[in-house]
Amino acid sequence: MIRQFQESKKIRDGKYHVQLPWQTDKLALVPFNHAIALHVFDRLIRSLEKKGLYQDVNVFLQQQREGIIEEIQVDPQNFVDYVWVLHRPVFKTDPAATTKIRPVFNCSLKVGGSASLNEAEYSSVNMKGDMLDLLTSFRSNKFVLTADTRKAFSMVRLALEADKNMPCFFCEGW
Repeated sequence: MIRQFQESKKIRDGKYHVQLPWQTDKLALVPFNHAIALHVFDRLIRSLEKKGLYQDVNVFLQQQREGIIEEIQVDPQNFVDYVWVLHRPVFKTDPAATTKIRPVFNCSLKVGGSASLNEAEYSSVNMKGDMLDLLTSFRSNKFVLTADTRKAFSMVRLALEADKNMPCFFCEGW
């Protein structure tokens, strides 16, 4: 799968265009869960409005401006052609936090005997051991170089329209 991913990447307009590595047998079992996602989204909006937080949640508009996400128009009768992901905002209260609100997506939803979106993606090797080595090197070396990789992620684009439309989510102005 890694070799297939490496071979599928292309560079166009100075950006990497890649295909997502799906397990196609499990991907076919992922439900088109628009009814659940819409219900949860409506409940989320009501809860945010009740708490007076709805106006504060503009993270999706910011991500759209930065090109991280893009808006698609879907006729409600075509909702069944897409996989909808549940989400909720997490509010950070730490004054030093650069991002006060971040969206958290739930790709583990299973309906009946279906597969979740998490199960349908190709899982790579467990890197926890590598992380321990990395943390140890931070403590044992005199100098440490860190970098903000946010711009690097904006250099990656999805090559296939099907990949772009796989994890959709409902969003109303935020």
